[in-house]
Formats: sequence, structure tokens, C-alpha cells
Amino acid sequence: MVGWVGLGTLGGACQATVPVAPAVPLVGATPVGPFVEDARKPFEGCVPLPYSATSRTYRCGGLSVWLEELTGVSEAQALEAGHARVQARLGSRLTEVPGELPLAGRAHPSLRFAKCAGPKGEAPCSAGGYLTAVTPSAGRVRQLGCVARDNARADLGRCLELFAYLATRGNPEGDVLSPSSLVTPPFLPWRVLAVPEGCQLADSTTRAGRIRCEHSTFSWSVFQPVQPGAPQVERWRDQSVEELRDALPGAGPVEVRDCYLEGVATRCARFTAPSPDGGGDIVVWTGGVDWQGRGLFAACSLLAKDSPFPASCNGVFAPR
Repeated sequence: MVGWVGLGTLGGACQATVPVAPAVPLVGATPVGPFVEDARKPFEGCVPLPYSATSRTYRCGGLSVWLEELTGVSEAQALEAGHARVQARLGSRLTEVPGELPLAGRAHPSLRFAKCAGPKGEAPCSAGGYLTAVTPSAGRVRQLGCVARDNARADLGRCLELFAYLATRGNPEGDVLSPSSLVTPPFLPWRVLAVPEGCQLADSTTRAGRIRCEHSTFSWSVFQPVQPGAPQVERWRDQSVEELRDALPGAGPVEVRDCYLEGVATRCARFTAPSPDGGGDIVVWTGGVDWQGRGLFAACSLLAKDSPFPASCNGVFAPR
């Protein structure tokens, strides 16, 4: 999953006129984020993590599920691309069983996989899940994937329940997943964000986004309302850091440190992981705050040698 997460100085962008962001409707807001009405029940307790303009990942307790909207490929090709994504996350030594899943009214190619101690999938298992692809309309293929921690049966069952929704309805937040839907310039509801030279705006909506650079990545999500006294922000932070760690093989333990997020004193989660390209350790910071009634979650990843925070992270994080 890692592009990278990072942040830094706004420069002149701070002086730009901030676009007016449509408020996230109160109707449809779950304890951790906004979903359209018919998605509230199946996605209850899930937190969204922006990934790209065509893809979303949701962390739902012990599982993570994603969808990606693809064009110009077959279902088999989408399944192959999803397989590479699973191997990047779990490694190549997996027990795999190809098959079909009945979704959206017909059978679609699928792959059941597990990362277990035994060569035939014998326990103990550290993870397991499913991959599939469906064709919601001509020329468009929807790749679906789900990874459940410990290959837990209850979570695997929920994977299939979420697949049933995603296969027919698509993004549970209601946003169109397409490069043409990117909101530019990217912004938090209270200020514009900068995309440094050489970086890519991988995702950008009125409430979430991701800036990906060669050696850093910055992602953010905003939701409202924040319920007084409810641990929504901390829950979002904790589930998101779990997802980020699971997506980085070899990640170390999480440390909780004092930090500032958008100038608000809070506690951030921090961990390190080996760089996929061998270029040194990655440091990942995540945090969440109640910013004037809005919940803000942010994550910044960078090479350890580039600490404290790169420009891609737009000054959102600061040590204290």
C-alpha cells in the first residue's frame, strides 16, 4: 500500500483563497466517518483510508477491504493485479485456491488465500482473505480484495458481506472513483494544501486525500460531527495505524508520542519499517484531533534520514 506519507511548509499556498468545502452531511455519519445511507450498517466501525483516485481501502477491525475501479482490463487481469497487491503485503509464500464467487447476480473469478505455517494452509495463520473482480458496466472492472488478520472465520465472513455491497454499489462513501473527480487544489476545510514539485496528487476529495512523492506520502481524512466525549478520533488513528503497519512487511512496534497536529497538542502513533526498495527505514506518523468540531486524521511517511517532516506533509505534523 505504501507510496509513502509525508508533510511540510506551505509557503505562498497559505495565502490562497480556500475553496468552500461542502459540509459532510450529518445524516450518514457513523461514529468514525461518513457513508451513504445504505452503507451505514455493513460498514459500521470501518474507517476509510485514501489510496488513489480510483481506489479506496477500509479498515474494519481485524480486516481491511479495498475496491479499485479499472478500465481497459478483463476480470482475469484485474485479479492478477490484485494478486500482486496481496503478495506485496503478505509475501509470496501463500496457500491459494482459485474459484468463483457469486456476486452481482453471477459468478466471478476469485482467489482464496492464506498465510499459514503449514504448506496446505494448516494453522497457525497470520492472515487470509479473498480476491475477486466484477464488471459493473461495459468497459469497467471493479477489483475487490479483503485481508483478515489471523484468517479469522468471522472476519472472512464479513469480507464476503462487504464484497456483496461493493460489487453492486461501489464506493460506500458515494464519491466517484475516477482521476477526473480529483479536487484541485487539495485542501483541508480550513486551508489549501500544496503539492510539492515532483509529487503526485494521488487522491483528493472534499474530505480526504493523498499526496505521494518518491520518498514520502501524506494522507488525510476529515469527518464531522465529532461527538463530545466519544473516542472517534483515537479509534480512527488506531485502526488506521494498524492498516498502515499491516501493509508494510517487517514493521516495528507502535510508539505513542506527544506531537502537534494542525497546531493542536495531541498524541501521535509512530512506527518504523524497512523500505521496500532497500533505501533505508521508513518512519510513519499518524494522528487525529478534534479540529473545531471536525475530526481530522492524518498520516505522514518518510525516510528516517529525512526527519522530522518533509514538505509533502504540509506542516500538519510537528514534534513537541
